[in-house]
Amino acid sequence: MAETSSREMINEIRGTRMVPGTCIICPWHCATEVFVRDDKVVYVRGNEHSANGTSRCVKGIASAHLSRDPDRLLHPMRKNSSGGFDRISWDEALSYIAEKLLSIREKDGPEVVGYFWHLDSNPMFSMQLFTHLYGTPNWSGHGAACDQDRRLASEAMFGHPLPTKDFAHSRFIMLWGVDPFGANEALHENRELMEALKRGAKLVVVDPVRSRTAERAHVWLPVRPGTDGALALAMAHRIVETQAYDQEFCEGWLYGFQEFADHVLAQGYTPEWAEGVTGIDQQTITQLADEFAATRPALMDGLKGLVNYSNGLDAFRTIYTLNAMTGNIDGPGNIILKEPAPLDMPIEIPEEEVAVPQRPSLSEAMGYPLAPDIPTQLLPWAVIEHQPYPVKAAFFHIINPAMSEPNSRVFEQMMEALELSVTIDLYMTETAQLSDIVLPEASMFERAEVREGLWSGPQVICSQPAVSPLGESRPVYEIMKGLAEKLGYGEYFQWDSWEDWARRMTQYLPISFEELKEKGCWQGDLNYYKYGEEGFGTGSGRIEVYSESLNEAGYDPLPVYTEAERVLPDDEYPFQLINGKMQFHCNVHTQNNPYLLEIEDENWAELNPQDAQALGISDGDRIEIASPQDKAVIAVRLREAVQPGVVKVIHGHGFGRRFGSMARGKGTHINPIFETRVNPISGGIGYNECKVSIGKSEEA
Repeated sequence: MAETSSREMINEIRGTRMVPGTCIICPWHCATEVFVRDDKVVYVRGNEHSANGTSRCVKGIASAHLSRDPDRLLHPMRKNSSGGFDRISWDEALSYIAEKLLSIREKDGPEVVGYFWHLDSNPMFSMQLFTHLYGTPNWSGHGAACDQDRRLASEAMFGHPLPTKDFAHSRFIMLWGVDPFGANEALHENRELMEALKRGAKLVVVDPVRSRTAERAHVWLPVRPGTDGALALAMAHRIVETQAYDQEFCEGWLYGFQEFADHVLAQGYTPEWAEGVTGIDQQTITQLADEFAATRPALMDGLKGLVNYSNGLDAFRTIYTLNAMTGNIDGPGNIILKEPAPLDMPIEIPEEEVAVPQRPSLSEAMGYPLAPDIPTQLLPWAVIEHQPYPVKAAFFHIINPAMSEPNSRVFEQMMEALELSVTIDLYMTETAQLSDIVLPEASMFERAEVREGLWSGPQVICSQPAVSPLGESRPVYEIMKGLAEKLGYGEYFQWDSWEDWARRMTQYLPISFEELKEKGCWQGDLNYYKYGEEGFGTGSGRIEVYSESLNEAGYDPLPVYTEAERVLPDDEYPFQLINGKMQFHCNVHTQNNPYLLEIEDENWAELNPQDAQALGISDGDRIEIASPQDKAVIAVRLREAVQPGVVKVIHGHGFGRRFGSMARGKGTHINPIFETRVNPISGGIGYNECKVSIGKSEEA
């Protein structure tokens, strides 16, 4: 007798049918199983065939509300002369957009149009339409507000955009400015990290705040904000000085290692020097450097706590160099250079029909030729002042820069100056409210997806529509198909069903499309030491600790430590503001969710009790945080885990919403107090480079 699967058991108990899905609440995009009854989502869990297994985070479990939220966008909308919105048909909306796009291209060229996306639902359709056919080079993800420095550091050194982490086999793990147990996003990595700790792996966390992950660590290093690069360089100095590096690996696979070694010694990046910069005593630095170099396998990595500073790129370059000089690259228990799955593009465009832009991308024209994504903090100047060249139209797909970008006022001015602004989203977000046209996208439960997963090996997630779209909402692939027809490119966007383009995308997988549809996920083998056959994707074929790509672009080929002098606290603004993610919210799509709001319905600031006492502030008070740019009022929670002189604001990528019957008005929008600050090489946003004053607010 055949064994009954858990999917079948759930279907029998709940009277449901299971449809493979994918979760796009956060950027990790876990493969899911969606259980449906009477065209309604009843239950969602992880996909049993994927790396995350059947587990889900609380955000994912609560996500079923998206499929039935009455506050969702239901119809295309167009802004009227009084600033409100009128309902229009899809034909009217797409005709208006196409007419504007054709007129703008005729007058100014295709490069003056930008397409920006975040939670990338099927982004390849917009990429093929806007870059390959219409002709703009300005199609960009949200990297400037997220992992820009990490990605550029990896591309410059490894020729690879996305290192992952093999916690499962590691014996020494050092995490810099990242809180996986707090944000709770990469579930398979979190589970592996927990299992590694149970097996005796050592965990070291570098963070100005004792985060949830730091609470589980064997060693917590409460580094001064923005000084991670100094700590990493000091560890490198110790390993070079004691010759504890992997000599054979360095000689065979590191390009410019001797230059790096001479550099850290000549610059005097000693543990003693780093103690004065970071606040971490030199004995601890020395001990951890020795232990990291002696323990195999090991890994170190980081994220938001580094990339939100102007010196984050070089901090990451040094951290990746520490992995490389000890031979901890792409092996069991190391950082892994993820192997991509063999996916094709969804539509075929003849090479001779692919448009060739006549202007460089905005990144290159702005002076950021190596930036993985457009430095969006500088976009308003392209629109308002036509620097470096004009931008006349912008599309915003599941991205809400009116809330997530610093210096919000200048963004609002930018929106007024655009000739065409279009938002594609599930809600009437703050950016949508500033747009000319708003298009309702179908939710992740109402559309198909074929995408690369974020597991370390090759992984493809294939989801399919589980319930009917709400109102007139459409999947973005149907939106792009309709727009392509209006623009004269309809011949390339021909399919009768989503399976047609999905079959093309997955034609090179080693399993049939029918099997992929049934399982919802395919994973190949996790192969180690791939560089042994392929080399690295750099010009030299080796790990470039001396970066030729940076050198050719006019930047320092070796990492250095610099301080952001302009934003250090002073007498008038004595506190350093840093930011953090929420465990129960992520971006736009959680904050109108009644289940998640029941857990946390606003964001807050965290302050050391010592500082609070000096200011007459009690736990739960509302405080005013003021920067040279602006001020905001927010609730405060007192935590010993926060260093004196530091205030941490939990923002959840924006609170204080102006949409949604449940989200509207809850919490505080903190980003207006940030000035425009970008990394001088990557273009990443310096969210943490903000000095502030704090006082008890008189607001209730």
